[in-house]
Amino acid sequence: MKKIAVMFSAVLALCACTSLNKNTVSYQMSKYDTSKYYVVSGEGETKQAASDKALGNMRQALVKNAPDLEKDAILTDLMANAKVDKVWRDADSSNKHFFALAVLSRANAQKILAPQMDQLDTKLAGLATQFSSPVEPLADLKVAYRMQPLVERRSLLDDTYQFLAADHKGYTAENFKPYKNALKEKMAAVLVGVDVQGRESKVMVTYIVDALNKMGLGVVDISDPDKELAVEIITDTDGYDSQKVQGLIWSSSSAAISLIDATRNATFARFNVYERAGTTRQADSLRRSMEAAGEQAAQQITARLEAYLKTR
Repeated sequence: MKKIAVMFSAVLALCACTSLNKNTVSYQMSKYDTSKYYVVSGEGETKQAASDKALGNMRQALVKNAPDLEKDAILTDLMANAKVDKVWRDADSSNKHFFALAVLSRANAQKILAPQMDQLDTKLAGLATQFSSPVEPLADLKVAYRMQPLVERRSLLDDTYQFLAADHKGYTAENFKPYKNALKEKMAAVLVGVDVQGRESKVMVTYIVDALNKMGLGVVDISDPDKELAVEIITDTDGYDSQKVQGLIWSSSSAAISLIDATRNATFARFNVYERAGTTRQADSLRRSMEAAGEQAAQQITARLEAYLKTR
């Protein structure tokens, strides 16, 4: 009886082996140690087409994880270390159909990425030594702006490093974190006084304060003695009936804007914005035209402020 049981087990094992489809992608991928290799599959009507597709899928996955990687030279280096390690034909298909596996050593990828991040950390550390003590907000912000592109690339490489690492952990995060937060901290230290006068000033000031907050700058009253920058705006409005459409009431809103470096008592930008809107109610037309003017003013203010702060 015992011999019969052993023979029955052997038959079952043989059946399991013969029914295992070794042509499947999952079976072929299971042969790789995923802690050591990043593996991506592809398929096509020829061996070359399947190979190209596998490499293309790997490249696409890297870019999807970090879109800016497509413009970075490091992507070429990573893909140069990827290889097509396995190509096979689907035996169950009546037509020739091939599968391929593109393989990238995680260790090799780390060897490519880590030195680049080390270099960036060294450059960031050098720039950080230029921060003043005690803090000079505008001078420190200029240094932080110089750090910004380095921080952005360091983040890009770290996102790729995490994606390709088996444990998905970043590279020396404790070293990078202070530089990553530098721009945010230095932005918040710069205080901007805002003063809006004229009709519908509350509508206009909402857009301006919101735009400055999104930049990360601190917003204070125009009378604050600690402000480094000032935004002064004088608004004006006008309303008139449409000569072409009966019942349509037009309203126009304009704003004269001055941007001032309070530490130097110097105006570095002065410009005007103008918008109009038409509805059947004068109050709605007035509000909409001022909202449109506020949006335009906010866009120009943030662009001109950023350009000034980077070059001051």
